[in-house]
Amino acid sequence: MGTRDRLLAPLRRIVSQAPAPQDPTSRALTEVFGPEPLTAAGFAPELLARVPLERLQETVDTLRERHGELRSVRPQRELHQLAFTHGAESVWAATDPDGRLTTLVTGPGALLARDSAGTVPAPSPAGDDVRDRDHVYDADAEPPADLPTPDLAPDLAPDLAPDLAPEAEPTPPPVATRLTRVSATVPALAPTPAATMLRLTVLAYAAATAVELTIPYLTDTATGWVLLLLQTPAFAWYVLRTAPAHGLPPWFRLLPLLPLAAALLAGARALPLFGPGLRWTMPGLPEIALALAVPGLAGWTYRRCLPVRPSPSAHPLVLDSPLRGGRFTLTEGGGPAVNRYAQESLLPGGGRSHRYAVDLVQLGAGEQWRGRRALGLAPASNERYAIHGHPVLSPCDGVVVAAVDGLPDHGPFESGARHPEGNHIAIDTGRALVVLSWLRQDSIRVRRGQHLTSGTLIAAVGNSGDGTEPALHLRAETRASRPSPGTGAGLPFRLAELRGDLLRGRRFNVPD
Repeated sequence: MGTRDRLLAPLRRIVSQAPAPQDPTSRALTEVFGPEPLTAAGFAPELLARVPLERLQETVDTLRERHGELRSVRPQRELHQLAFTHGAESVWAATDPDGRLTTLVTGPGALLARDSAGTVPAPSPAGDDVRDRDHVYDADAEPPADLPTPDLAPDLAPDLAPDLAPEAEPTPPPVATRLTRVSATVPALAPTPAATMLRLTVLAYAAATAVELTIPYLTDTATGWVLLLLQTPAFAWYVLRTAPAHGLPPWFRLLPLLPLAAALLAGARALPLFGPGLRWTMPGLPEIALALAVPGLAGWTYRRCLPVRPSPSAHPLVLDSPLRGGRFTLTEGGGPAVNRYAQESLLPGGGRSHRYAVDLVQLGAGEQWRGRRALGLAPASNERYAIHGHPVLSPCDGVVVAAVDGLPDHGPFESGARHPEGNHIAIDTGRALVVLSWLRQDSIRVRRGQHLTSGTLIAAVGNSGDGTEPALHLRAETRASRPSPGTGAGLPFRLAELRGDLLRGRRFNVPD
């Protein structure tokens, strides 16, 4: 092809409306997610041996129903971006020499699969609480008979996702190992008592806001209206700080401001603008009591929201965020008023090591999530939480002193009291012990004694501890002579990406 032809080739493609040439993986994804039914010719035999074609069709149909028709497929940072009518999906995929799919990973697991490609973790050393159990799907060999059933994929809804643990020991001769896993449709579950309590709490705050909306219209003096107007901002701050706002869409943050608007509208009755107005006389006892009680409650709560004051020698650590590539919020953090760990640590026999612990969750992006941390207030499936399966990076430099894996992930709002830490990793920085807990089963990629640098991929977020939903539990504690999680006292720390104290409800963005 001559120089003129090469320069005119893009223009000719546009004029002829011919699609640009695609790589084999893009062509395979276009066929799989296109309107035509799936055929066995698009998948490698080793993948079909493990996953029936009907199940693949069901999974693809679910994604089509969620996002609409496929518009385009384009490579993006070693991944493939699928653009649909009403959204997009990141995909980690691979094909064999014949152009047939051997690996397909969607959702948050795609990023983890990309970062973990080509790495081989060492086996868990003797002495760990639970031994590692690697799930290996070999393209050239039959799977072992004792291979456990794959758990649910780390995506937003039933999709294809990978096993997060690669082959533990390479076997000669070398073979191309392809990892794949398919999730099952999650049945509807009855709400647990914890989920019911969350719903009741939200309703209680909504009811309190409704009462606050009507109070300004009940006063019969202009002085009482002024007092009610002055206490409204304190009420709004109290609701925003103490309500479980992480479980609600972003517009909920505007709900406590409605009483302020209602009080201003009530001024039409208090001031002689649209009528005779109200008398400027001594307000009634209810107005005076409310004007004193609400700011007093807000002030008392503000003091209890601040982290427990540490000893003068305990300088806060500065850690890098273990979660990257998204918008995140704290569901626990701060003082006893907004952090159950701080409250429990002040009780007799409470765990001091968790005093400054925090829980981190992700706020999903896109038209489907709209800034919510889950698809619903209290969904019964881990896959409906944006944080589930998100890659976890080391927040500091140090040596791994504990790496426990193999504990199963339980459902949201189910009890994990038997193993409060769940799957976890403890990193000794030389000054403190940094613990990351509630990790996903079989996702830990480090071993005890391994030296880490900040930003190293170490695991994925799960729900294996005593949390009520998928989240990353992070804390720092003092380092004993033989470092072990739970043996030290809690240390205050901060995240480099977030200024100020780690308080519940604070939100922050972290780029890739």
